Amino acid sequence: MRGSLSTRNITLLVAIALALLFFWGLGSVPFLSVNEARRAVTVREMREAGSWLLPYMNGDLYLSKPPFFYWAGLVSTAVLGSLSEWSVRLPSALAAALCCVGTYRYGVRQAGRQVGLFAVVFLAANGAFSLFARRSEIEMLLTLLCFGALLAAWQFIFLQGRVLWSRLSYVLLGCALLTKGPVCLLWVTAPILAYALIYRDARAKAYLCDGWGWLIAVVLGSSWYVAVSVSQGWGIWASIISEDIVKKIDGQGAEAWYAYLLYLAGDFFPFWLIAFVQPRKFWAMIRSRREAGMLLICSLLPLLVFSLFTEKHGKYLLPVYPSMALLLAMHWSALLEDLKGRWRTVLAVVPYVMLAGFVVFYMFVEARVLSHRVGGLEQVATLANGQPGQKAYTLGEPDIRLVYYMGRPVAPLTVAQLQSESRPAGLLFVQEPLAPELQNLASCQVGEINPYLKPHRAALLVRMGGDCR
Repeated sequence: MRGSLSTRNITLLVAIALALLFFWGLGSVPFLSVNEARRAVTVREMREAGSWLLPYMNGDLYLSKPPFFYWAGLVSTAVLGSLSEWSVRLPSALAAALCCVGTYRYGVRQAGRQVGLFAVVFLAANGAFSLFARRSEIEMLLTLLCFGALLAAWQFIFLQGRVLWSRLSYVLLGCALLTKGPVCLLWVTAPILAYALIYRDARAKAYLCDGWGWLIAVVLGSSWYVAVSVSQGWGIWASIISEDIVKKIDGQGAEAWYAYLLYLAGDFFPFWLIAFVQPRKFWAMIRSRREAGMLLICSLLPLLVFSLFTEKHGKYLLPVYPSMALLLAMHWSALLEDLKGRWRTVLAVVPYVMLAGFVVFYMFVEARVLSHRVGGLEQVATLANGQPGQKAYTLGEPDIRLVYYMGRPVAPLTVAQLQSESRPAGLLFVQEPLAPELQNLASCQVGEINPYLKPHRAALLVRMGGDCR
């Protein structure tokens, strides 16, 4: 009874830690990356246009990514009543929390509450997972949809679940298609297919041959593409296929094939080291339990495929992190049961210490460490809000973070255009130091932004038109 109560208390503490990790100060730090700002600007312009079909970014049609994340941002913004860092990041935080719930429940069903707890801690105390849980980027929502599709499929395959579980899996797969396109098949369908071929599992084959399920996924996943094609013409996708698919698979400047192993080693440190402790026991577990074999396939197959691509980013593997966390937790817990004394204490305590460290970082350290990057963006917003109704311009192509905090589209200008008598009226953002031929602009400044994205970089917001020539 005492042990059970202690485990309940640990579960409660972990739940509180996860709530703090994912939600504390979620909107207190401005958008840090270009990708974050892209999502926020697109949500804002879709909201202003009242359009759920065509995403725009800085006034231009932006079809590089399907709209499911933008729809989630629109819903969140509508519920909260305003567009902000909080409202656009909330879908990612909620997705991370649901991923942890699913991981915990699956771990408990596999091997008990201890495995479930360890799996959740390994997932949350993870550099990439905790980061993207607090960012307005596509990857965390995609991770939830892919992992959710796998959980529903596993319920159908391993627990002899009703066909509704298969259909639910395909619904989630269709939503994943609307989040990042056909690449999601590498995280869901490809591992199940590999498992079905290796183990000759009849239930897995039945899942893959679910015609109605595939129809649901295809109709859901293609609906937006068809609607956009009808509206804009089928040729609209040619440049997107070239830029977002072909170049990522076979472009220039390929990273080393082992790049993803380095990403994983950093994100799962120090938990992955457990795989080298009694590895025979680890492989015996995988060979004796089909579900463990499925987890391994779900972890390794996408890793192998993505390692062949030219463009490599750690976030591309985020959907496999729940499966990896579960595998590590199963081995970690098995070793813990065999150990005594100091090493048992170390294995029992280290995961929770790591989780506490991540919570402390995001609650108290992140904003201070990155203050030089975020302070300038807040200054831009303050100065721009004091000049309502004026068009915005920048020297050269605008940083999309600038577009968000200016609160309006920002058009690029050249030095020649700025020197011209016919230059437009409005607000000009320009980084310091000013070029000699633009020194006259300093007398018309609205304000200085210092620092701007880097400790020793500054910028000016200048008013053009009227007496400022």
